[in-house]
Amino acid sequence: MTTRRAVIRGIAQAGFAGAFGTGLVTRSWAQSGPMKPLTIAIGGYTFAYLPLLVATAAGFMKAEGLEVSLVDTGSGTNSMAAMLGGSADVTGLVMSDVILAVAKGQKINAFAPLMSQYASDAVISTKAAEKIGLIQGMPLGERMARMNGLTLAISGRGSGTDKIWRYLLSLGGLDPDKDVTLTVIKLDQMYTALRAGQIDGFNTTAPANNRAVEDGIAVWAARPSHGEVPGIENFLYTVLCARPDYLEKNGETAAALVRGMTRGSELIRSDPAAAGQFLHNAYFQKNQRRSAQEHGERSAGDRLGAADALASAIPAQHRVRVEIQPGRQGRHLSAGDQSALAAVMRIRSEIIRRSSHQRCS
Repeated sequence: MTTRRAVIRGIAQAGFAGAFGTGLVTRSWAQSGPMKPLTIAIGGYTFAYLPLLVATAAGFMKAEGLEVSLVDTGSGTNSMAAMLGGSADVTGLVMSDVILAVAKGQKINAFAPLMSQYASDAVISTKAAEKIGLIQGMPLGERMARMNGLTLAISGRGSGTDKIWRYLLSLGGLDPDKDVTLTVIKLDQMYTALRAGQIDGFNTTAPANNRAVEDGIAVWAARPSHGEVPGIENFLYTVLCARPDYLEKNGETAAALVRGMTRGSELIRSDPAAAGQFLHNAYFQKNQRRSAQEHGERSAGDRLGAADALASAIPAQHRVRVEIQPGRQGRHLSAGDQSALAAVMRIRSEIIRRSSHQRCS
């Protein structure tokens, strides 16, 4: 039986790989045995799970001997239920959900970070913004106070999107149970619902919210990813979790998973254009094609706005640090910050180049 010590040892090896290069950790199941099946529940194909998505799309999980199946449950609430019920081995969750679940006595362990900054940004439709008089540059509290009467999408009751809406609205003095309507919609259907006028706004990680803004149908209402929301700056956002009994019995699987994600994170930092291409080909290309069929257009927004979200997945010591000051937003860059910003700008340039090429073809 694999012990807790074996789990810690394997994850520590993955940590050494991240710090000193993957060449130091040479042992992989692909060299020593058959592929190990691993089912991972996610709330949707969003950048909340960016290192995991990149690692899977780039083949790093297969290189570690893992046959990963990603299951889109539509919300973090459903993902947690799938993991606790045994239909999923591992799940990606918002860290606050993990804390609340443990406080209620649920047996769940977080064993690997995904994103180190809260990145579920809120948008509302341009029509709703005009109706309530919301304009860019308005203080966050005033923006939230004006949301009275709107219909806002959440992925599930008690989900991360539900919690962040409730927190944001409280900053404007609103009661989310009385002053707005919170309606449940799957993450991958929020953009379509906003476009159809079924909802006034939603919050999620890229690419759906970035796409809505780039397509001109929405404006930013609140951007936690930019550090403008007090109380959740530098907040560990999403993590990988599993049941303690699963980790006890499958320590090597967990270690291999972390090693694969470490390689995914390294690719995001070292070659963001390649990371973006893997994501586009594996996950977002089909979503873009489906949307184009629905709306009779070719929108590149699901890729064009996605570059900014890459910064949120970069470990804190390499991320751009954003400080909000009255009346303006300033970026104070350390050497590591400059490196991260350069990586983000490279992938943005590559995405724009690719989008322009597709429009011309």
